[in-house]
Amino acid sequence: MSKHNANHQLENIGAHALANFFVNFTLSKEQIEQFILMLEMSPEEDSLVEEIQQEISHIQQSLQDVGLEKIEPLTVSLNSLLQQIKLKHLQFETVLSDLILLAINDIKVVMEKIIDGENRCVLVNRLPRICESIDAIGTSNERSRSGTIKDALLLLDPSIEIIETSISRSDSLINLFSKEMPNEEELAAYGVEESDDFIFFRALSEPLESRANYWSGRSHRMLRLALKMNDQAGRPVNPNQLAAAVYMHDAGMALLPLEIINSKEKFTLEQLEQIQKHPVVGYELMRYMKTWREASFIVLQHHEKVDGSGYPYGLSDNDICDGAKILSIVDAVDARTHERAYATLLKRPLLRAAIELGQKAGTQFNEKWVNVFKDVFQEMRKVSE
Repeated sequence: MSKHNANHQLENIGAHALANFFVNFTLSKEQIEQFILMLEMSPEEDSLVEEIQQEISHIQQSLQDVGLEKIEPLTVSLNSLLQQIKLKHLQFETVLSDLILLAINDIKVVMEKIIDGENRCVLVNRLPRICESIDAIGTSNERSRSGTIKDALLLLDPSIEIIETSISRSDSLINLFSKEMPNEEELAAYGVEESDDFIFFRALSEPLESRANYWSGRSHRMLRLALKMNDQAGRPVNPNQLAAAVYMHDAGMALLPLEIINSKEKFTLEQLEQIQKHPVVGYELMRYMKTWREASFIVLQHHEKVDGSGYPYGLSDNDICDGAKILSIVDAVDARTHERAYATLLKRPLLRAAIELGQKAGTQFNEKWVNVFKDVFQEMRKVSE
């Protein structure tokens, strides 16, 4: 679609119609996300499939209303795929959730690019192939289905090629997500020295993690990924300081009342205020240890967001240290790939984590470090092939 045609089309649509489109699209998208999460818990529930189909049909109608039928075939292919699931010709699996969510997000991306008046949108050019690949999933046999789904995902977003849809014990990625304590040799490879202080921080993390079952082993998992990302970027952060911060970053969370830590209900404003103070508590525990000043600031800032909407101080991108930027991504990845009481009760695959990080790059997460995260998996995947 040329810039002239796009602008002409938008002039015909009008600002009010476009605003209505995005309002309706956002509502449908949120409903789809909710129904998909419910479907993952109850994959045999046909009514949930029907609800998703209905919301996709609403998006299809909205595209027609603003005269963008060119994007409409994607909604048709998605609903055909869901029909195959409903008819039991295709077994629902989590990776199909990821495909649907990614496709819906791409519709929004295309609309935004058209509104921005960009000369060309690669997604629109790929649209016929994307639809063909989604249609092929329903007719593929069990042997080839995994590859067919992967082809569709790569067409939707080539950058996710780096991410496997699940972690198996035979996958070389498993080491990055092991909850076993890294040994001295492994730490030394990332530039970490096992000083008395470091051993103390690590020992302290174990009873802190015992406050909640779903925290077990998370510090070791997070440490490996944080150090790997730092290594990938040329070690801009002192590895010792980063490692200490990983072990101490949620010390303040562990000191909260158990009813908050293990709550599955929506937090009250008072509880949220307590939670948002936990980085300050961790910082205060370390600030008087002069050797670990850098680590204390990583702990203090690891819940800040690059757009300034984080806590505890609402810092923006340039004011947040690199160590905190790494730690915020690592914390999010662990939350999305392991069960957490105050997040989803589902165990999200890495693909979902990659999609969400990509969507929040430049708002919640620093774009450079999101790309480093992706590079880590690119490298690991080459090793496994």
